[in-house]
Amino acid sequence: MYIDAHIHLTEFSENELMSLIREKKYTFISVAEDLRSSLENIKLSLKFEEVIPCVGIHPWNIKNIKSSDLEYIKKLIEENNIRIIGEIGLDLKFHPETFDKQKEIFDFFINIAKEYDLSINLHSPNAWKECFNILIKNDIKSAYFHWYTGPIDLLKEIEGSGYFIGINVAALIQEKHRKIIEEVNVNNILTESDGPYIYRGNLLHPKKLNELYKLISDIKKVPESFLYSIIKRNASSFLYHR
Repeated sequence: MYIDAHIHLTEFSENELMSLIREKKYTFISVAEDLRSSLENIKLSLKFEEVIPCVGIHPWNIKNIKSSDLEYIKKLIEENNIRIIGEIGLDLKFHPETFDKQKEIFDFFINIAKEYDLSINLHSPNAWKECFNILIKNDIKSAYFHWYTGPIDLLKEIEGSGYFIGINVAALIQEKHRKIIEEVNVNNILTESDGPYIYRGNLLHPKKLNELYKLISDIKKVPESFLYSIIKRNASSFLYHR
């Protein structure tokens, strides 16, 4: 099965979702953006064994978040055996004007991750170093840098800390992301679609994961069968910290 470690399943139509589920080709880590999608992810995971739910607040959606909203997310974690918080993080690329508020919300989720020993599915455009430093400072055991396009020297630090690097299907058309594939250790790779996001007019979709696996296999010069087993193992390590 293909691992899609970062997808917004709650943004797909019911027909699209059921089509993907019926294929029995994928394991999905479905990230949340707000309270609604956090709840929907939990419901999907109860219906479909292929879905691993995340809860959290996306840094683009923090403007009107109240402390009661954050406490509700914490309650969802406690009551539903949640293993991953996401999509959370910091964004200095698209919304630098809300960075202080982002940091406040991110710190809350970092403390929750520490308290409940959770993995983190990160959003970090142009804030890769800031996120990394916070993870290290707080001794976070398991984190995933979704769609990483940051510096190579930081990539090596992330690998050395045992965290995972997201390789997105956008690598099929994004040159700088293919550079990350060249540099990253296969033991730190997780694959993702970020579907149904539109990038450069192209729909990012889990059905493109087969092309992505082939691309990674070609660049890293490893058999696709080997890549399948490594990424499956990496996903288990991300989820269960082992």
